[in-house]
Amino acid sequence: MLQGIEKKTSKLQGNEKAVVARHEAGHAVVGTAVASLLPGQPRVEKLSILPRSGGALGFTYIPPTNEDRYLLFVDELRGRLVTLLGGRAAEEVIYSGRVSTGALDDIRRATDMAYKAIAEYGLNETIGPVSLATLSGGGTDDSGSSLWGKDQGQLVDLVQREVKSLLHSALEVALCVVRANSTVLEGLGACLEEKEKVESEELQELLRSVVAPAELSHFLKGNQTSLLQLQPASSG
Repeated sequence: MLQGIEKKTSKLQGNEKAVVARHEAGHAVVGTAVASLLPGQPRVEKLSILPRSGGALGFTYIPPTNEDRYLLFVDELRGRLVTLLGGRAAEEVIYSGRVSTGALDDIRRATDMAYKAIAEYGLNETIGPVSLATLSGGGTDDSGSSLWGKDQGQLVDLVQREVKSLLHSALEVALCVVRANSTVLEGLGACLEEKEKVESEELQELLRSVVAPAELSHFLKGNQTSLLQLQPASSG
């Protein structure tokens, strides 16, 4: 979701401008690969490295789906995780592991999404169909004694490990996608660095050669038949 008003000129210069351009190109490349494997998923429509009044240095716009949706399939959630980490992955590959702080919001959003999938939606085989929030707020027997005791703390630790594992896997898959599309990534990044905004037919032409590696397909297929309830979008 876009936040803030786009400014007319970029305050980015030199190496910072190059990094942000490749970062946004990474989101676009990974998002395009994900969309090629998931029927009905919208394609990236616009990239920009013009700053916004909300503080973002750049953005990648992927429109909502064309149909009214109240549920989210797990393969779609996994696709969103990988796409969110596509910018970080692009920086790692292009700059040989030297990453910037530009992925701050991406990582925050991905962590929130992964946590909800595991702790609220019950979509992790190790944790199972358990609501951590419900356990934390209750879980007592008729005598008022805790049903979980020390096990609850162990469960919290396990959830944290599973969230970290899911995010690590998503980043590794994003890296695979970026490496498989290095030529497209650099071409799009260079174009965005020069023009500061790329959209419509020009963007689609630059993304036309994107391929989806087997690692992405395998990652998306995990728990594919489960559903998630869509959360309402919020601005801020």
